Amino acid sequence: MNPLPRMRLPSLAAAVSLVAALAAGCGSMNTTSGPSAATSGSGALNTPDAAFAVTAAGSGMYEVTVSRLAVTRAVDPRVKAYAQMLVDHHSMSNRELMSLLSAKGGMAPPSAIPPDKQAKATQLSSRTGADFDREYIRMVGIEDHTTDIALFERESRAGNDPDLRAWAAKTLPVLQAHLSEAQSLSGMLR
Repeated sequence: MNPLPRMRLPSLAAAVSLVAALAAGCGSMNTTSGPSAATSGSGALNTPDAAFAVTAAGSGMYEVTVSRLAVTRAVDPRVKAYAQMLVDHHSMSNRELMSLLSAKGGMAPPSAIPPDKQAKATQLSSRTGADFDREYIRMVGIEDHTTDIALFERESRAGNDPDLRAWAAKTLPVLQAHLSEAQSLSGMLR
């Protein structure tokens, strides 16, 4: 049985106009629907910043979802603890992003995990035992965090919106710590 439902990522234009709250424990937020939500009004995000926000939100949803799976499925207590840390940190980060997006004219994040991340979650959900532990750390802890770090570094340096740029810079050390911990765990799980 696949514990992760099949989900779709809307296009950037659709994500900008969607009215959705981020799944994975982010609570509700006030949103403004319509195509002007991210393109007009005080503090609205430009297209590159909006694209970063959509990508960061989708990645955050994915990491919380697969980490919740790891909390229940991992066999190594260190992997379970790492997964719970990711659930806690990424849920908090997701809530911060939702608050920021709400302040930026109500831009809504994607309402589903991106298809590429859904495929990874499905692949991971087919693993069991120590194989699951190793694959979760490799895929989520190392690969995904390496990708996220590059994305957040770029936004923290070149983002146009000062609030989103500051959020990315604030979140970056947490992502780097997650990567470092995953690399350490990876060496222990071989």
